[in-house]
Amino acid sequence: MGGTTFSIIIPTLNEEKNLGICFKSLMEQTYKDFEVIIVDGGSKDNTVDMAERYGFDILEVEKTRPHDVSAAKNEGARHSRGDLLFFLDADMAMEPNCLEVLAEGFQEPDIVGIACKVLPLEGNSLESVMYECNNILARVANRVGVHEFSYFSCHSYRKDCFEKVGGFREDLLACEDLDLSLRLRHLGRYLVTPRTILWTSPRRLREWSYSGYVLRYLRYLTQYYLTNRVTDYYEDL
Repeated sequence: MGGTTFSIIIPTLNEEKNLGICFKSLMEQTYKDFEVIIVDGGSKDNTVDMAERYGFDILEVEKTRPHDVSAAKNEGARHSRGDLLFFLDADMAMEPNCLEVLAEGFQEPDIVGIACKVLPLEGNSLESVMYECNNILARVANRVGVHEFSYFSCHSYRKDCFEKVGGFREDLLACEDLDLSLRLRHLGRYLVTPRTILWTSPRRLREWSYSGYVLRYLRYLTQYYLTNRVTDYYEDL
């Protein structure tokens, strides 16, 4: 696995309360060949100060709409130096073997993107069941070639393939990860691995309510598949 460098790109906006566990998981990775790029949309708290203390690269971008994460991710990718791009949310934490598992997966030359199993961080039993069901759906859908009707972000990609398809669509207000993955499938295979876990905050699930969360994403997916657009958006928490 020598010579393979990850660029971990983390969009942020007032994430001081969540970054501690995220940064700690980065420092505990068994695979050490990576850089971290923080793309900040104008935080008013100590987000940038925390990133500076860790020595991470920081890019400041202008937030122009309620959910502008695609532009932030693309900006991070343009400044990246790695062979592989890994997009991580500020409220997520990786298992120590995460980058190692991804690096092993990318040893197969036809793999263009890899997603990890995702579970709620300090989630209750119902939240754990909901995430587990989505993990199963993502793996099954990907195997049969439908990709994912599930809705997890934070995937890893080969940088050259990411650039070839033009990165994330900045006109989409949601489903930007799904859209990118579908376009990448024309260049190779996409893998959903159960060998490592990303732990994510269930804060949005709780903010929207369980039923509201599911219904909202069904609406996003319906808009995307029927019109190739998403007209609704969600406010960053």
